[in-house]
Amino acid sequence: MAKSNFIIQKVNESFELKCLTVLVKSYNDSIKNKSYSKDWEEKTFSSHLVSLMNKCDVALKYEMIITKEEELEDDEIDNGLKSADEANPIDIRFHNVWSNEIRLNYIIEAKNISSSQWNKSNGSKVNASQQQKEYITKGIDRFLTGHFKEKNGCMLGYIVNGSLENIIDKVNAKISSCKNDSEMILHKSKFIDNHKIFETKHSQKVLKHLFFEFSN
Repeated sequence: MAKSNFIIQKVNESFELKCLTVLVKSYNDSIKNKSYSKDWEEKTFSSHLVSLMNKCDVALKYEMIITKEEELEDDEIDNGLKSADEANPIDIRFHNVWSNEIRLNYIIEAKNISSSQWNKSNGSKVNASQQQKEYITKGIDRFLTGHFKEKNGCMLGYIVNGSLENIIDKVNAKISSCKNDSEMILHKSKFIDNHKIFETKHSQKVLKHLFFEFSN
């Protein structure tokens, strides 16, 4: 049994690497083609990336199924113990099957995030502080004690204003005030296709974070 668990862990780690590779490659394609607007809502960014990921050579090679706004499995809903209206969709989800035996899933919770308050082209104001807070309370926390605590996945920040460095500093300041300094977002040495992979360490798990800059 220990060997089986080890194999499953390695298969999941390999799948995660493939998922993140597809994600980063598709982001690079979007930046290259400049086919986005910083005014977009997070669902639009996610939909845009999923459309690119489904054409990615790595995704096609490994026959990945990539979806957006998909409801996650919930035993309570399946057994009538909770209303289906309480279902929790995930922004991006990867599916695959390994060796016709193990069903693989990897989820991504995405959030728009800004460094400072700014106005969209239609004049509407963007509350940067609220976005930074929700990255924690409606993002990170869902992987620790919320809907996604049993799932394999990562956080994804769509930077629509300011620089990566400023945003990391501001989110970390909020983490320090409401959690613990040991749970700050840090970059060790991990890269995928020259893109930094950040991490936060918690008592429950180590959570990966990617940030895509769409502010220009």
